[in-house]
Amino acid sequence: MSSTPPTALGKYQIIREIARSNDIVYEGYDPLMTRRVAVKELNMPGGATPQQAEDRISRFKREAQAAGRLNHPNIMTVYDVEEDGGRLFMAMEYLDGGTLRAEIDGKGKLEPQRAVEIANAVLAGLAHAHSQGVVHRDIKPDNVQILSNGSIKITDFGIARLTFQPNLTMDGQVFGTPSYMSPEQVVGKEIDPRSDLFSVGVMLYEMLAGSKPFAGDSVVAITYAIMNREPDPLPDTVPYALADAVRRSLEKTPHLRFDGADAMAEALTDALRPPPPQPAYDPVPSTPAPQGYNPYGAPPVVNAPYNPYGAPSPYGAPVPSAPAPASYGYNPYTQAPYGGPGPTMAPPQTPVPIYYPPPPRQPLLKPETAAFIKRLSVAFVVFGTFFALILVGVWALFTQFGRMQATRTSEPIVRTISDIPSSLPLEQQIKLLLGKRALIPANADTTEIDAALGGRYRSLALQEMQGGRYDLAERDYMAAEKYTPHDPRLLFEYGQLYQAQAEVSIQGSPERSERFRMASEKYLDARIQEGDRNQQAQDGWNGAQAAYFAALNAQQSGDRTAMRTAYTQLQEARAYAGTDAQLQSQIEGILRELRP
Repeated sequence: MSSTPPTALGKYQIIREIARSNDIVYEGYDPLMTRRVAVKELNMPGGATPQQAEDRISRFKREAQAAGRLNHPNIMTVYDVEEDGGRLFMAMEYLDGGTLRAEIDGKGKLEPQRAVEIANAVLAGLAHAHSQGVVHRDIKPDNVQILSNGSIKITDFGIARLTFQPNLTMDGQVFGTPSYMSPEQVVGKEIDPRSDLFSVGVMLYEMLAGSKPFAGDSVVAITYAIMNREPDPLPDTVPYALADAVRRSLEKTPHLRFDGADAMAEALTDALRPPPPQPAYDPVPSTPAPQGYNPYGAPPVVNAPYNPYGAPSPYGAPVPSAPAPASYGYNPYTQAPYGGPGPTMAPPQTPVPIYYPPPPRQPLLKPETAAFIKRLSVAFVVFGTFFALILVGVWALFTQFGRMQATRTSEPIVRTISDIPSSLPLEQQIKLLLGKRALIPANADTTEIDAALGGRYRSLALQEMQGGRYDLAERDYMAAEKYTPHDPRLLFEYGQLYQAQAEVSIQGSPERSERFRMASEKYLDARIQEGDRNQQAQDGWNGAQAAYFAALNAQQSGDRTAMRTAYTQLQEARAYAGTDAQLQSQIEGILRELRP
């Protein structure tokens, strides 16, 4: 396909090229509706087989169909899809402003209110998409556009899944951006809308923390972290309720996450609401006793000939004090045995309440019922133990039988690798090898069949890379690394893939710097694993050159974070430039310019 943009596609006038990756995006003008549009043209790589071309066309139409059936303020609008002279293209809403990725890179991290505002807008768009049977599958900051008027829109439905139509992806294939994929998406399982919620959770974590929850130096390290590790706690400035909502969205098991986008948005909104005010304590005012109140209920004693209290009567009118008759001797009411005041006693004629103990409580169960339950519990324990012993014995027999079979069957299965015809397509050979490997017992040696699988996956990846299908090549290299992780030639070819991806990306873009940086790491890892000194020198030179290109692109982009990363990597890689004086001079020159 020509590198120069056409002057027109269908009824749309082409103004300029905006971006180029798997497809080409132009800025265009619709003279009929007098509006700016974005025109996305299918970019068919050279050398594609008829089957691959058909697959690319089907996916392109699927994107137009997925986005075209959606009409929501938070989703980019697709106007139509047409074909002009063999060029397949779609016309879309033209979006100004910048991506969420640019806002995160510029600010480091966002305030909780701003992060929730953006996440809720994305969730509102996803709720509409999910209700129409569309799963986006690639939610990430690069696919969230923040317009100049403050609106937020979801873009790029290139790998969207329509739940009511057959899946274009074969079982085990992985599509998406590794850092934002859900665990079920990483292993190629069937996914549903809850996978998009996991991606929103990753994006929200990055907005709040300023870093991704599942980090790694390679695709393998990132996917391992997604499957097996929990992210670090969010900063203390994030409210606990909001951090808990993010944690729930990042659950490894789908059914432990939120049931839908609306439920997650409601939880995020509730997390930022202030707690309700506590009611003030209002004590009940006390009421004074009425005048003349007698707590004992007895009539006051008036004109009593003798008052043993020697003080005003508490039962009514005061009475005069009188000394005790001499016949009393010791007065227990006015004199203590040792000269102190007498003890306080109840006055005469005071009624004494009679205490009646409560009736005994009845047991919850009758004695015969309790005895029956006890016997039944003992019977359950005895029979449960008996059956457990039987199950343990059966399991031990099967385990021993499996060990005996392993020694008999592992060798013949491995020897059948040579029986696979090399004339078969690589995909068919891999399928046969995977079937044979599945029959090998878990404790048998699989080194030989793993080496065969790694080699065939590498060959398939090379074919895909030569055809410009870099996403498929990266998928096959990931599979090869699973079976032969320490193969230096695999690491070298991995570096070639990342370098090829960097060379076709937009100059000055963060993606270009990142791909060159990853290529340098793979080259230098291959150098460490390599046993041949000449090849070690070549791998080191490749790593130093890729690091130089990463630094050069970071300098052109003006991204300070990328420049700091490139400067650190280039300092470590320049030792492997060898005797190449020109490369050494270029490295020293850009290091001086990037020195902080």
